[in-house]
Amino acid sequence: MTKARMKIARRIAVVIAVALGTALTGLGETVTNVRGMQRENSNLVDIYYDLEVSEGGSYKVEVQIEGRTNEVNAATFTGDVGNGIAPGRNHHILWDAGADWPDKKGDVKAVVTATKDKHKGVQLWAGGPYWADRNVGASSPEDYGLYFWWGDTTGHRPSGTTFSFNFSSSNTPTYNKTPATLQSEGWVVSQNGTYVLAPAHDAAHVHWGSSWRMPTYQELSDLCYKCDWTWTSQNGVHGFIVRGRGAYASNSIFLPAAGYGLGTSLYGAGSLDYYWSSVPYSDSYYYSWGLYFSWGNHRTYYDNRRYGFSVRPVQGSTK
Repeated sequence: MTKARMKIARRIAVVIAVALGTALTGLGETVTNVRGMQRENSNLVDIYYDLEVSEGGSYKVEVQIEGRTNEVNAATFTGDVGNGIAPGRNHHILWDAGADWPDKKGDVKAVVTATKDKHKGVQLWAGGPYWADRNVGASSPEDYGLYFWWGDTTGHRPSGTTFSFNFSSSNTPTYNKTPATLQSEGWVVSQNGTYVLAPAHDAAHVHWGSSWRMPTYQELSDLCYKCDWTWTSQNGVHGFIVRGRGAYASNSIFLPAAGYGLGTSLYGAGSLDYYWSSVPYSDSYYYSWGLYFSWGNHRTYYDNRRYGFSVRPVQGSTK
């Protein structure tokens, strides 16, 4: 991952209560339009930047504060900083200069750096999300990755065809609860009129960072009907190549036939797979939406939350 020094986008010299001036610089091929301002009568500094790229994926964003003669030991940043930052404009970072540089005065420079996340995303239709190239827990597109009950963020990997974890109703805290109950307990939140798993219970978000999440029911449905599906073997692993159409025909992802976990056993590996969405099924006590496929079929499907299914992260547009 390369980092290219860019010219200072804008210099700001503001003098207020703590007489703190800021000069802002973007580093990295993707960071542009860095600007900022110290808040009036405050030790807080707002830093804005654009993160523009031609492909999906996420980035690790870091900030370094430099004084005229030495680096300031600054660490109190919030907002669009850290792992899992998606491309976009007007990203915002808030620096608490009072906490990191108490009772100090002088000009400083904030250096914003963005480096490419190891996880890749590809868009398969106009306005759709970016789909990850592999499952959560996978080291390659062909790796099955981890298996999750619905709402699980730990994930479980079998040894051969046996899990040390038991995918059962007694081990599934989201089992036997309506969406309303799940919301009252913090498992789900309401988003655009639909219940979805809260970020703290979204396996993609927890494992990969803030811009990644589990797909919605509608996004899994669109994946079925807006793309072309071809059963194949990739590097010796059976599964589907899912390819966009028209202008997106050169974009594709591979979904390995990872099977599913039930009890302590792995079933169907090499011939079928299930993927969880973030959406519970209607007012059901037991089911949530997902995606099912076998060599001759693919469709959205609701199933029991106790099953161990794969998770394929997405980022971007939410439906």
